[in-house]
Amino acid sequence: MKHVLAISAVGLAVLAANGATAADNPALEKTSLTIAVGGSISQMNKVAYFVALNRKYFEQEGLTIESNAFASGTAALQSIVGGSADVAEGAYEHTLRMQTKGVNMTCLVPYGRYPGNVLVVRKSAADKIKTVADLKGKKIGISAPGSSTQNFVAGLMERAGVSWKDASYISIGTGPSAVAAMKTGGELDALVNLDPAINALLEGGDAVVLTDSRTEQGTLEAFGGGYLADCLMVKNDFLKANPNTVQAITNAVVHAMQWLKTASIDDIMKSLPPAYYKSDEALYRLSLEKNLSAFQWDGLVTQEAAKNVLDSIAVLDPALKQAKIDFSLTYDNRLIETALKKYHSPIAQ
Repeated sequence: MKHVLAISAVGLAVLAANGATAADNPALEKTSLTIAVGGSISQMNKVAYFVALNRKYFEQEGLTIESNAFASGTAALQSIVGGSADVAEGAYEHTLRMQTKGVNMTCLVPYGRYPGNVLVVRKSAADKIKTVADLKGKKIGISAPGSSTQNFVAGLMERAGVSWKDASYISIGTGPSAVAAMKTGGELDALVNLDPAINALLEGGDAVVLTDSRTEQGTLEAFGGGYLADCLMVKNDFLKANPNTVQAITNAVVHAMQWLKTASIDDIMKSLPPAYYKSDEALYRLSLEKNLSAFQWDGLVTQEAAKNVLDSIAVLDPALKQAKIDFSLTYDNRLIETALKKYHSPIAQ
């Protein structure tokens, strides 16, 4: 499904209302952008991006955004590589994979510090699958082959002393399709997915949690330290040709992250179109509560967190262990630091 939101360029009155001046907003090389979004608009790993979009923070930076949703992060990545999108929204890990293929991409601002993946087991099988090692020989639902959900469970199995190849993996997508896959029949023994799908399964009594990376503690247990989840990314050639535009993009997301530091769940709900949560408002609210801390940070990258991502995805792709990754080409904290000077304190709007 393709979801499109077109946002008009900001007017002088809006700039004035927000205290902006011409000096605050240098001339942009490109004012109209297409952003390819990887996955369902209801997924919790995209909250900061959609807050920036729907609270018109891109507009306040002088940008007109067309936001197109694709079925997966891989599809969104193909869109930017193919040239039909300027910016991709998706997992930071894509910048690492693409560098090994000769395509340098920069994560402008990682707005998720916890992956948000949750490994659950079918409730009827919980007495037999009590640890990750018990997944040997079992059928595990993932969003897609090579996805962050498969990376997550594969890494957990390897650390538990079990080869990830000793399990079977079934693609079930995200959102409603993931819920349906666990609810209907008994094909799956376990599943890795994101909220709100996970909360739907837990609230329905269909599954129990085995490993949870929606929190700092869960992320530490799963990866041994910090991690970088979703971000907005561009090709490095685009960054070099459009430095002011790239800074404006970063500003908008940092603005959203600063606002989220003090926003209530009610504030966030009011900032999003009802279409995002109308299918089950109570479930969406619960999912926000479970995932909000992932976005309440400054977005500054550490090489340790970037290295943890590489170690994680190298489980499925061992060739990455020998790859000479230049992490400095995959992020630039100067963009975030500049944005923080503009939006250093949480903004009450």
